[in-house]
Amino acid sequence: MSRLEYLEKRFGAEIYRQFLKKISTENINFIRQPLEGAMSYPDTMLSTIDQILLEDFFNNNIEEFRTLGKWSADNFMYRFFSQYADERLPLDFLAQYGRLRYYLIGAGEMILQTIKPTQFELLIDYGQKIPKSVCLSEQGFIEGGMEQCGAREISIIEQVCASESDNFTCHFSVNFEAK
Repeated sequence: MSRLEYLEKRFGAEIYRQFLKKISTENINFIRQPLEGAMSYPDTMLSTIDQILLEDFFNNNIEEFRTLGKWSADNFMYRFFSQYADERLPLDFLAQYGRLRYYLIGAGEMILQTIKPTQFELLIDYGQKIPKSVCLSEQGFIEGGMEQCGAREISIIEQVCASESDNFTCHFSVNFEAK
C-alpha cells in the first residue's frame, strides 16, 4: 500500500489510476476493489508492482526504493511510533518496529542485537526470497524512522541480502550518532 501511496503522491492521481489498471489481473481488479494489506495478495504481486515502478517510473534506478522507504517512514512514524520519535529513542523504535512488523508488513521476523548504544546488528528473516527493492525500501524505512527518533549520520552496511541469498535473510550492521 505504501508503494501505491508514494506513486500517487509523487506522480498524481491520473498516473496512479493508470498504474492500478496496469497491475490489475483477471482475479484482482485494483480499480474496482479497495486496496487491502499485503497479506491479501499473492507474493508475486509485490514483485510485479516493484518491477513496473522500477522500469516505468524510477528510470531503472533501484535506489529509488530506498527513497520510497524513507517517505514511508515519514507517513508511518506518527501513526505507530510517535512516542519513540517524541522521546528521541531510535533503538526503542526499532525494537517496537520488530514487534509490530508482522502486522505492518505481513511477513518476516526481525532480530535487533545492540552492540553499543549507537551500533547494532539487524537480521530480518523474510522466510522467502525477496526482490532487492524490498530490501532497499526497508533500509530506507529504518533510516527514516531512526532519523525521526533523533539519530544522525546513519550508516547501514548490508552484510547479506535475502534477494541474493538462499537463506531468505537480510543482515545489516548499523551505526549512527545520537542527537
